[in-house]
Amino acid sequence: MRRALAIWAALLAPLIGLPAAADVVSQGPASVAVTIYRDDAIADPAAAHWNGYGLAMISETRAVTLPAGDTRLVLESVADGIIAQTASLAGFPGRVLEQNFDYEVLSPATLIEHSVGREVEVSRTNPRTGKATLEPALLRSGPDGVVLDYGGRVEALGCSGDPEGLVFASVPADLTGKPTLSIRVHVDKAGAYRLRLAYMTIGLAWKAAYVARLAPDGQSLELTGWITLANHGEVGYAGAAASVVAGRLARNAIRIVNPLVVRRETGCWPQGNSHHPTGVTRYLAELRKLNTVSEVMVTAERRQMRMQAVPVAGMPPPPPPPRATQSDLGDYKLYTLDEPTTVAARQTKQVAFLSQPNVAFEAVQTYRASDAATNVAPTVTTLRFDNTAAKGLGRALPAGSVAFMAAPPGGSDRFLGAHEVRDVPVGEPFELEIGASHEVTVRDATLSRTGGAEPAIAKEITAINASRRTATVEIRQPQVGRSFHIAAETAPHGLKSGDPIWRVTLAPGATATVNYSYAWKR
Repeated sequence: MRRALAIWAALLAPLIGLPAAADVVSQGPASVAVTIYRDDAIADPAAAHWNGYGLAMISETRAVTLPAGDTRLVLESVADGIIAQTASLAGFPGRVLEQNFDYEVLSPATLIEHSVGREVEVSRTNPRTGKATLEPALLRSGPDGVVLDYGGRVEALGCSGDPEGLVFASVPADLTGKPTLSIRVHVDKAGAYRLRLAYMTIGLAWKAAYVARLAPDGQSLELTGWITLANHGEVGYAGAAASVVAGRLARNAIRIVNPLVVRRETGCWPQGNSHHPTGVTRYLAELRKLNTVSEVMVTAERRQMRMQAVPVAGMPPPPPPPRATQSDLGDYKLYTLDEPTTVAARQTKQVAFLSQPNVAFEAVQTYRASDAATNVAPTVTTLRFDNTAAKGLGRALPAGSVAFMAAPPGGSDRFLGAHEVRDVPVGEPFELEIGASHEVTVRDATLSRTGGAEPAIAKEITAINASRRTATVEIRQPQVGRSFHIAAETAPHGLKSGDPIWRVTLAPGATATVNYSYAWKR
């Protein structure tokens, strides 16, 4: 009889909506690989925030035992920034029927939001006696401004002046402790399977950072490169095979918004935002800690200098930092960490990927001519490189920031300036500006102007070297108007990106003057 009832229950379950079997829950992956893409869509790193920030691909393997038939597979601890529509599941002889991303993760804000209309208790602590009291109240609104109803007396939380908090009898059933992807699958044969889950996620980003230490000869430097990984999410990846992709990723001009939006603090009207933690989500708190990529990079450069410090005598040397190996990924460059690493939640991590001890460069003092009547200005110290093995490089350089250092004789490193470097392929020249030089200056004078259909300007530019070293000065005249051309000059000019340039070499204390005129059509 019992056997007959069980058979009838199994047959009727799909018709009456009862589950044919219990959910199969996977609490976490057995192994994970993380591939992080550089987010070039964000022009201003300071404007980056949780929604749409960063992009990564997560590849997981999970061991599960599935019964025959339809089963709801619950995959816990997926990335909280998951783009659910990109998820793909493989590794089992069946088919996927449906998938859902349960993104309502338990937090102070979601707890308040899902408890509106329910009775809670308000805890108040008397600051004089330290005694805490509990008072029941009906939660009217929240989390963006918590309003409570004490049997007809309506108050906003945090406005009494005493320390306050909310006590909840239970957690709403529709809130989960961790991000979960639930997938309804069908298999014909029960068995143990090793599933492969892959999906895209936001909230992970990376950037390259370089430290360039100038040699005393003024013609070479030591260049070290670091990859900074930033995980802004609440889910970490332990023992992950991590890699980053350098290059401009082709993406549709669509802003990807994850349902895990940043919620605002609770407010106490009309006094403004209170400092009470109720309703402040952990996302907002952590975004304040890592509010810009620039801040992350400054921290990274400080850590780099600490990690490269000379060991104290008698102390064991620090362990070497993790390293990454470069390879090709189509037209992109892939940097893969040599060993598995843990990319923890709300963490930044630095990985070495470049160490070139003797990179040659040419130092040039550059000046861009102005149209002012008379102008005395510093030149810009510019270092020019050839990305070749013969010049000490010959490695693809992902875009990032370069911090320049130099040490006086017998002294320690001093910071000289910073510059952004673009993606530089092997074999291509590039240049970096360190900063203004007030020892090598120019006096820029406009001698005459003529108007009409073909205006002309005569210039006299004098370069002055007040330093104790020989300096090469490059004077550049930007083009203006149509049919721009040099009408007269006291020395022949070259070209750089179409602009005429004059180069002069000055001994210490020397000066040199270049006269020229140019014309164009209106």
